[in-house]
Amino acid sequence: MMKKLSFVFTLLMLVASCADNNVQPEKKAQLTSVVFNATQLKNSGITEEIPSQRIIGNAILATGTVEVPPQNKTVISATFGGFIRSLDVLDGMLVKKGQVLLRVENPELISIQQEYLEVIANMEYLQSEKERQQLLVDKDAGTMKSFQSAKAQLAVAKAKKSGLQAKLEMAGINMLQLNQGTIQKQITIRAPFNGAVTKINVEVGAYMNLEDHLLEIIDLQHAHAEVTVFEKDAQLLEIGQAVELNFPGEIEKVHSTIFLIGKEIGKDRTVKVHCHFKKENKNIPPGAYFKAVIHTKDRKLLAVPSESIVELNGKNVVFRGVDDSKGGKRFIPIEVKILATENEWSAIESVDKNRKINYPVVRNGAYAIYSSYILASESE
Repeated sequence: MMKKLSFVFTLLMLVASCADNNVQPEKKAQLTSVVFNATQLKNSGITEEIPSQRIIGNAILATGTVEVPPQNKTVISATFGGFIRSLDVLDGMLVKKGQVLLRVENPELISIQQEYLEVIANMEYLQSEKERQQLLVDKDAGTMKSFQSAKAQLAVAKAKKSGLQAKLEMAGINMLQLNQGTIQKQITIRAPFNGAVTKINVEVGAYMNLEDHLLEIIDLQHAHAEVTVFEKDAQLLEIGQAVELNFPGEIEKVHSTIFLIGKEIGKDRTVKVHCHFKKENKNIPPGAYFKAVIHTKDRKLLAVPSESIVELNGKNVVFRGVDDSKGGKRFIPIEVKILATENEWSAIESVDKNRKINYPVVRNGAYAIYSSYILASESE
């Protein structure tokens, strides 16, 4: 009986041991290098060199649009409502200061001009009456009350004339012609400054109300590039840095410089950067989209050709070669951080800041090593 129990116990232990082996499989070792034998190394064309110090300017890639400051946009409206009798401009047309934009007709303006001329004519009589009453008072032949009444009537007439004149000037009436007795049937609305016409909202024959926006004029001399830069790149920006703008369909790059860096970080973690054009370009309309390259301050950094860097397992690496005893080499990936890239050279530093890259790394043939590394990883 004891022998039978002992056999059963031994069998159970063996089963448990097998179960443990199934639950805990052997872990697969991670590949840390790849080896080229002497023949492979000779045929690969791999070359190595120690990273050198180079002057590299960090180029920031961004996008943006052409904008005009609010103070350089003017909405054209009329002081009085009325019918549009003529429209002399088209959307996008360039205009000069004082150029006629449109003409408006309003019967009410005729009445106001007539009232203005009547007040002027009446003022001549009131002025004479005041002088006559003054003379009578001086000779004790008149009363002070009559003099004061004449004086007050003249003051009221002057105030009314000033009010009517202000209304007519705001309406655009030519006061020189009106003072000569010529009543004008139409208001002529002119451009307040040189610019481009946009957002025309009227048609000839339509009636406009006081609150209607007829059109908009933009001063193109104050147009600027508004560049959207990510927060992480904002610390590299300085006033006066050069910015190249590339517009769709434009052959030549447009050059500009930074004149203002926004202080507010948007919800999308970006900052607005404002740039002045070095040369005015009337062919670039407000709202135009562009791609920008911002050239930041030059720095002397440790650099390698950009082709020396490959992405391995989601990390940027360069390869360090270590000689073996058989004439071949073992290539070890070294993770690096790319600081800047310019003219096919990349500034780098080791992710492990305690270990400087002061040894040769692969310059030519990094992709061949990368391919062998991937194949060796898959066969492990």
